[in-house]
Amino acid sequence: MHTYVDLFFTPESTTPLDIAKRLKRQAGLSFIIGPHDLAFEWRTEEEFRARIEKIHEALKGSGVLYRVETVPEDPGYIEPIPWPPPMPRNDPIHPAY
Repeated sequence: MHTYVDLFFTPESTTPLDIAKRLKRQAGLSFIIGPHDLAFEWRTEEEFRARIEKIHEALKGSGVLYRVETVPEDPGYIEPIPWPPPMPRNDPIHPAY
């Protein structure tokens, strides 16, 4: 599987250059060229969890927000899988629908 990470900076957050250094040192990742900021591959849930934890720790306290998107390796387009999964809906369904 491929996971992409998009970072969102504000003027109050740590600079992109400092974040790039943190991510390289703590998570072994470098920024990529393209529509996403970071990418990594994984095969098991444990690999995924370990990498996400390293990214989270590298960004902790920086004021930088991030978004994670995971897609299968299949060359055909498949709808991206959001992580974490959406919360289950418990709201009542209106009978008119």
